[in-house]
Amino acid sequence: METLETKAPNITFGKKIGYCVGGATDTLAYDFVAAFLLFFLTDFAGVNPIFAGSILTIGVLWDMVTDPIIGNLADKTKTRFGRKRTWLLIAIIPLFVSYALLFTKIGSMGDGARNVYFLIMTLLFWTSYTCFSIPYYSMGASMTPSNDERTRMRMLSMIIQYVGVFFSTVAPPMFVSMFMGAGFSNYQAWHYTGLLEACLCVITLIIVFLSTKGVEIDFETEEEAPEVKSNFFKDAAAVLQIKPYLIMILSSLMFRVGYCFFLTTMTYFLLYTVALSEMQMTGCTSIITFGGIIVIAILMKAIEKIEKAKIYIVLLLFSALGMIVFNFLPVKSLAMACLMCVIYVIGSSAYWSINIPMMYDSIEVDEFQSGLRREGTMLSFYLFMQKGGYAIAASIVGVVLAKSGYDETLGAANPESVLSAIQAMTCLATGIFFAISALLIIFYPLKKDVYDKLYAQLENKRAGREYNTEGFAQVLNKKYR
Repeated sequence: METLETKAPNITFGKKIGYCVGGATDTLAYDFVAAFLLFFLTDFAGVNPIFAGSILTIGVLWDMVTDPIIGNLADKTKTRFGRKRTWLLIAIIPLFVSYALLFTKIGSMGDGARNVYFLIMTLLFWTSYTCFSIPYYSMGASMTPSNDERTRMRMLSMIIQYVGVFFSTVAPPMFVSMFMGAGFSNYQAWHYTGLLEACLCVITLIIVFLSTKGVEIDFETEEEAPEVKSNFFKDAAAVLQIKPYLIMILSSLMFRVGYCFFLTTMTYFLLYTVALSEMQMTGCTSIITFGGIIVIAILMKAIEKIEKAKIYIVLLLFSALGMIVFNFLPVKSLAMACLMCVIYVIGSSAYWSINIPMMYDSIEVDEFQSGLRREGTMLSFYLFMQKGGYAIAASIVGVVLAKSGYDETLGAANPESVLSAIQAMTCLATGIFFAISALLIIFYPLKKDVYDKLYAQLENKRAGREYNTEGFAQVLNKKYR
């Protein structure tokens, strides 16, 4: 009997690798900007911390507005390049230009003009990032209908993504140190590091575009059900009513708030509170990269025997409790900072490798109910929540730095109250939001056995055979049960 899985195109290992390189593109864009832009604005561009936090927040809020729009457009795009690949091509040039200009001071500007300049560059950057990220991640759901294959590809993507993490969060202080050793000023070193990161980001994006030709499955759901009409608002309302999807995006929001507290304050914390050098900071944060790869390798085996949701809850709660404990410890040495990074990376690796495959499963719930596959729309709200987490964290960090009396000229000589505030944001806030993210998954109803029953009946429905909702009715909206 022919099914969608037997009709799906054979994706070579090379194409899988090419697609997974996009994980590095994501971190080279998102993580570097999230980790270092606030630091660059306050310490080198002369932007007041409150305004700097506001710029980051407004940029992400703008991105949250464009997310569902671009996601919905990506679902309806039809060109010779493919539905999602077209948007990867659109993103290349504006992403590079905006990225490079974000880490560039233009002449001697007044405070108002400087703030407007960085706000415009931030808006352009996040719009360009959205044109890449939503189609890229939604492509992962349309390359294969297999739940297990999606999870394996996500694990592979995560291993490559941690290479991106190395270059976006670990290597930059090392690059800065190298540029300064070559005679460049501190500002110039950060400027050229930003330009280097922009180049790496776009090169990997080009690799993804060239490698993914012909990998998208045409599910033909709209052609099979022409009576189903959709529009942006109808699509948005429909997907937000799907219970497992709603739980996943709320969990993702909570994780991202904690993650962005850690990412945005990590540089301040390691350089000033712990008082590490740039090279020591590089050595410490390299644990996040290499530790993440080790955790992912273990998870690739564990996930074959243990339910994804259980692994996610246990590992994220472990990291959450550990980070909360570190808030009350005197983290004043390289060894303590390294141990903190070990605790952090265990939970963050669980999120990056498991959360998206779990969210992908809701796409089949939507198809079963509506006859439509709205990968782009569903990914847009998923990333909408993630960026909402960044907006919340960035705005709070900017306000706390300003209100605590942070002085960028003092560095590690800032008052103890300032250094303690930074530690609370890096450790306590991160731990609290990690814990909330994990606890929400307790209520996630689309476990593997439930999904398998859903998918079997979805295949029957696609083929025009009789089908039922036995064993998975609880994940459907009431009118479909």
